Amino acid sequence: MLFFCPQDKRMFNSLVAAYILVAAFVFSPMIKGQEEELAEIVIPDDCMQCLCEASSYCNLTAPCTTGSQYLCGPFLIGVNYWADAGQPTLTPDEDPNGAFETCAQDLECAKKTVRLYMTEFAQDCTEDGIIDCEDFARIHVLGKSDSCFAKMEGLPFYRVFRECRDKPVSV
Repeated sequence: MLFFCPQDKRMFNSLVAAYILVAAFVFSPMIKGQEEELAEIVIPDDCMQCLCEASSYCNLTAPCTTGSQYLCGPFLIGVNYWADAGQPTLTPDEDPNGAFETCAQDLECAKKTVRLYMTEFAQDCTEDGIIDCEDFARIHVLGKSDSCFAKMEGLPFYRVFRECRDKPVSV
């Protein structure tokens, strides 16, 4: 049997109350099954257009590729990229079989996939202090990790991307 003097008992009760509050704060999202959602990152339309142009010349009818990588749609999205973006679909009740191809080949769903992927993995690949279209291009092609810091100047994607980005803006 433990004996507490009144001051010790008050301190003990305060510590228990503090512990309960901390536990409730830390574990309540897990208990309720809630996850904090990230705000979708804003990628300007001109940037999205250049990502699309550099990927496939924005070809909306090209079939999925075969070979070493299975890529689909105007942004040439891979199944792992799509999965990392949360597996967006055209409709909430879409059959999971074929959902990747259906989404990747639909321009709006493909754009959503790219935006969700960038929201999840945005980083300053060029180390210039801002996250911009150049960073999005690197993440799109080179991946979500430190690989986005690699050189991509020799890639055909990058040549088309730079040509698109360097076009004068028409008013």
